[in-house]
This record gives sequence, C-alpha cells and structure tokens, in this order.
Amino acid sequence: MPMSRRVFVGAVTAGVTLGTDAAGTARALGGQDTPSGPAGQRDDGYDGSALWLRYVPVGDPHLLRRYRRRVTAVVVENADRNRSYRHTPNLSMAPGSTERLMTSTLEAAREELVRGLGGLLDRPVRVVHGPGHDLPDGAVVVGTRESSPAVRRFVPAEELARVGRDGFVLRSVTQGRRAFTVIAGHTDVGALYGTFAFLRRIQTHRPVEGLAVAESPRVAHRHLNYWDTERLYAGNDAPGTGGLNGENGAIFNFAATGASAGLNLPVVLDRYLVAARAMASVGITGITINNVNADNAYLTDEYIAQEAALADALRPYGIRLALSIRYAAPLDSRFAPDTLTEEQMAPTDPDFRAWWTRRARRIQQSVPDFAGFTVKANSEGQPGPQDFGYDHGDGANGMAAAVAPLGLKIYWRTFVYNPEVDSDRLKRAYLEFGHIDDEPQPDGSRGRFLDNVFLQTKNGPLDFQAREPVHPMFGRMENTNQAIELQITQEYTGQNRMLCFLAPMWEEILKTDTRATDARGRLLDKRLVGHVVDGTAQHHSDTAVVGVANLGNADNLTGHHFSQANLYAFGRQSWDWTLDAGDIAADWVRMTWSNDHHVVGVVVAMMMGSWEALVNYQTPLGIAHQFTADVHYGPGPSESHLPREDWNPTYYHKADSIGLGYDRSPTGSDFTAQYFPGLQAAYGDLGTVPENLMMWFHHVPWDHPMSSGRIFWDELVHRYYAGVRYVGGMRRAWDSLESRIDARRFAEVRAKLALHEADAADWRDTCVSYWQQFSGRHI
Repeated sequence: MPMSRRVFVGAVTAGVTLGTDAAGTARALGGQDTPSGPAGQRDDGYDGSALWLRYVPVGDPHLLRRYRRRVTAVVVENADRNRSYRHTPNLSMAPGSTERLMTSTLEAAREELVRGLGGLLDRPVRVVHGPGHDLPDGAVVVGTRESSPAVRRFVPAEELARVGRDGFVLRSVTQGRRAFTVIAGHTDVGALYGTFAFLRRIQTHRPVEGLAVAESPRVAHRHLNYWDTERLYAGNDAPGTGGLNGENGAIFNFAATGASAGLNLPVVLDRYLVAARAMASVGITGITINNVNADNAYLTDEYIAQEAALADALRPYGIRLALSIRYAAPLDSRFAPDTLTEEQMAPTDPDFRAWWTRRARRIQQSVPDFAGFTVKANSEGQPGPQDFGYDHGDGANGMAAAVAPLGLKIYWRTFVYNPEVDSDRLKRAYLEFGHIDDEPQPDGSRGRFLDNVFLQTKNGPLDFQAREPVHPMFGRMENTNQAIELQITQEYTGQNRMLCFLAPMWEEILKTDTRATDARGRLLDKRLVGHVVDGTAQHHSDTAVVGVANLGNADNLTGHHFSQANLYAFGRQSWDWTLDAGDIAADWVRMTWSNDHHVVGVVVAMMMGSWEALVNYQTPLGIAHQFTADVHYGPGPSESHLPREDWNPTYYHKADSIGLGYDRSPTGSDFTAQYFPGLQAAYGDLGTVPENLMMWFHHVPWDHPMSSGRIFWDELVHRYYAGVRYVGGMRRAWDSLESRIDARRFAEVRAKLALHEADAADWRDTCVSYWQQFSGRHI
C-alpha cells in the first residue's frame, strides 16, 4: 500500500537525512529490503518508451495465483458497433510498427486488457466473443448498457447516469460458483477509463476481488497544450540540432524532412499511440497540438488534412484535437482569396466572425469532434483585439460567437503583462480582465464573457515559477468560466536535467484557500482553488484544467525518465484534484519501476522531496525569476540588461543593504489588494505572510526573525544549502538501487542526477555569493 502522507512530509522537511544514509532512510520511510519481483525479470536494454504502461509480470507468486484465478477471460461485446469516425482513407502505421490502429473505443479497451493482462499475468488471456448470458468464470466484462447484456444485467442505469459521461463502475459479481468483474461506463470512453483503472489495480498489486468502485472526474475538460517545439525538453536531439533524421524533436511529425520525410502524417508512428494510450489511462480528453505563438500554417488545407489523420488515430482513445491560432490570421495571404482587410478585423465586425466560422467549419468537416481554439492575444508580440481598439472581452466574444453554432470553445489565455497597465507585472492580468467579469449586463447578470469562453489562467500570477502564490483571478472571476493552466514541461523546474516531481506543487496550489466570499462578504463553504476550478465554489457548470505537455520524440517520450511522472500526475490530479501527491507517486513508481517495497520506499521519498529541494536551491522564501536570460535554466541574479525591465532578475529581487524581495504590500505596489480580504490581510503583513512566499510580497530585512529561530539571512543561506544536500541524497539513494533497476534506465537517471547535483550547487553558490554582496554577512 502507498506510504502515508505523514511519512512523505517528513521526507520533505528532513531532506538532509536522505543524503546521509540513503538505504537507511528508505528503511525508516517504510521500505523493506525484501524484493517482491522474481529474478531474471529485468530487461537491461529497456528505454522507457512504454511510459507507465509496460505491464511487467506480477512477481509475487501468491499474488499472481490470486490474479490468475480471478481473471481468465476478456469479454467485450459489440466492440465494433460504435466505430470511430475515420476521415483519412490512407491512414496507416509506419513500417515496422508494433502498435496498431484501433477502429473503436471498445476495441481499444479490449486490446488494452489483452495486452495488459497478458503481460501482468505472464500468460495469454483468452478473448470470448458473444457469450450472451453464459459468462465464463473469471471473465472481465467491459462495456456500456447499450453494448453489453451483462452490463445491463448487473449495473443499473441510474448508477451509470450518476458517474456521468466519463465516469465508470468496477464491480465484482458472483453467480453460483462463477465470479467475474464488470467494467462499465455510461459511454464507451468511460468504459475505457475503467479498463485502465482496473489494470492499474493489478499493476500496483491491489485486490481485484470485492470491487464496488464508482468514479467520475471532478473537472469536465482535462486538456493538454502541446507547444510544438517551444520549450521542448523531450526532443531526441542535441540542443540546437533540430532533431534526428529530419525530425524537429516534437511528438508528432508534420514537416519532417530527410530520412523522416516519409513518416509525416497520415503515417502514424508507434509513439503517437503510446502517447494516446497513456493520456487515456489518466483520463486526458484533448490536446491542442501546436504552439500558442501560433503558426497560421495549421489552419491551411494541407495541415488540416494531417490534423485529420492525427485525430483519426487518437479518437478511439477519447482524445479530441484543438488548435492554437493567431487572432490576426484572417490577414494572412495564404488564405487568399478568403482574407480580410485591416478595417474588417474588429471582433464585432460580421466579416471577422464569418471568417472564423468558415475556417472552423472547414476544420470540422475533416475533424468532426474538433474541440476549438486556444488564443494567446496581445501578449509577447502576439496580435489581439487591442491592436484594433478593443479589449479582451470583445476579442474573446467575437471569436466565441463565430464558433458557438459549431459547438466549439475558445480558450483565451490571460498571460498578459503590458507595462503600461501597472508598474508591477503581477497586477496586470487582473486589471485587464477583472472589470469585464464584473460588468453589469442588460438582463441583470454580471460578466461579459460568453459561455463558450474559458479564460485560461496560469496557476500563479507570474510565469510557472517553482513556487508562486495562487493567481488572484481564481475566485475573483465569479461570472466567467476559468481553466487553470499548469506547466508539465519543466521550463523553470529543471527542464530535462533535473528530477523534480511536480504533483506536490500542484496539490499545494489546488488546496490553497482563496478565502473567497459571496456577494455579502461571507466566506464560501467551498473555496479552495480546486473548488473554483471544478465549479463547486461558484456554481460553474463547465470546467477545465489545461497542462502544458512534456512529450517529444525522445526514446522515453519525456526526455527524463522521471518527467514521465509529471504527465501521469497531471492526469490523475485533473481527474481528482483531492488526491494525495504521495499516493500518486507510489502508484507511478509501482507501474514504472518496480513493486519491490524497497524500491518504492526509496524512489517515492526521492520524488516527494525533489520539488521543495529545487525551490530551496533556486528561489527560496519567495524570491522569484532569478534565471539567466531566455534559457530559463541557470542562475542569473545579477542580470539587468534585458530589453524589458520585467524580464530581468533584478526587477524581482530588489536586493540592497536593507534586504531582499519585492514590496507588494499595501505600502508597496498593493498587489495584495487583488486577493479576497482574508488573503489580503495574511499576505500584506510581514508577520503573517507564509514564509515560503514572503519575498513575493515583502522586501524582507536581512535581520528579520524567522520561525526557525534564525534571522532571514541565515535562513536564506540554510535553504540554499539544504536544497543541494537533498539532491546529493537523491543521487546516493538512486545509487543504492543499482542491483534492483534495469541497467539502461538506471545509468541514464544516474547521469542526470550527477548533472543535477552540479547545477544545483551552481545555483547555490551563484546566488548566495551575490546576495552576500548586499547583506554584508557571513555564510
């Protein structure tokens, strides 16, 4: 069973202990030295390409016998009845592929069970077709009430209605001497999600008897933004080479050249379907496939044909495609003669709306389940409605009105920071969007944004820093649909060199109390960020979570073996944000590395302290954005030469002989005023602000007393050193597992950890020596 949350907290707060005696720490954390897997099971050449869906045989002989008794056959009736739409007649797998294109969602469920159970039980599991009422003992039945007589017999319609579109039921059924398992969904995709949940139980060595499970997601749209090659840390290439064999390093091939020219869509590569299966296994519903700094090529007929092929391949797994677009795309001559003039670009102009209706309909003709558009407008050089004299509400609504008749959504990103709005970058987004949410409407309601608009807002007010306060817009945009945007790819959290498990960060964010109030100023009963996101705080019926994906063409698809855990955790936490990060980590370790109790104990302890360690050696106590220009990896606290003031580390740290940090209190920029009163008061006072956020809101004196009994300077230095010590502990802990981990992956992680430790020390040494120039104090 997963270790308790209390154990994980101990691992994080006592990170130095991990570094002093890795094996002993693992035992203290609940690990055992007795391996649970059989000898001879290792594949020392395995490259990690199956992600967490490798399906290694169950090593515990007793447990294997129990599973084999309980699971003997797979029954998926009418698997070909609801065939998935396929637009592309020449859709095909690349030569030498091991994956296979699915024709329906229930076929995908059946094939996953056959693959998964065959691997886990170490023997083929027979497929029984059309058993009617005569189910064999040990059958695993998958379907819906429409597809399966067994589901109709054993799962009431009202129970499936309660779990909703994507939910599922797992039920153990006994009839006389026969026992079998029913996996039922209200829809085919719900049954597929249930299939993966059932397999996960065996992968993590949980019981499959006595099942009475009913699950449904807390958030309706669980979506990835795949930013093409922007910030791509998972490309199988050396930096700057543009990929191998003509590929650009991206997960999907649209314009590969050279040796890979024949592998562009509609040719489907194995990694596409591995990624699709992995996404479905954690309930991800869609993916925006191109960069938010959008290229209009994705709206051309040539690219739409390729997008349709990709959609055909992913559709059986319940994954819908979306596109990032440029607001000013109608001006692009590539669409001639269907182009607009500058005078027609107002979002209220009928010609502007008609253009987007036509373009969206053209996509929908080839991709009928197309989800909609993601828009980055008036930010970092991207065009938007402000270029034509309109605000974000006008722009979002103009596009939303154009595509609403087609059932599509607009995800309008709120990552804006025009310096003319306010001198404090953190205040700018709410100042541009908040008044639109509050605007009175003719019908007596408030809020101008249309119902098919999501404002897509980063979890914090800056830019995916390792720790940020929650964005004040969560809870303050009471009248608008909001999607939280989380960054799975590790732009500021170590890229593909550092082991940093992000689930604890997301858990901290989602479980932060916004102190949201109603119109009378009374605290809401449900007011955590997660409640805002899932709609229960302020009664929003349409909800979304968006993750900036970390997939690429690397052999292991994510560039670092442990980065796979972040994609896995994003899916699990999007499905249910109340889950414990430690439990998620334990599941992933068991599915990816080993069910050996010792391995699980050591690796989970490494993971659960890794994020806090990174915060400590990079940006402890709320100091923000101290990275070298553009690269966003190494330390650069002294940099002040960038063309925008708010791109410079010096803008954020304000170091002087008095102290360190940006004063955003009521006596400073008053950013704290954007929060609800409870957080305003807590964040605005140096005596009550959480210490791990203090420099986000205050210029902290070097001699300020801390809860540890140290003064601020000593606590700051302590955090930098503790972070690096933790990384050294992770490296030694990993070394202790050499005999228990397959050789290739062990060596690759070991090499990454060596780089990680060296780079963490560089962060510590660079920053501490720089701050010392201002503090004038000893280390």
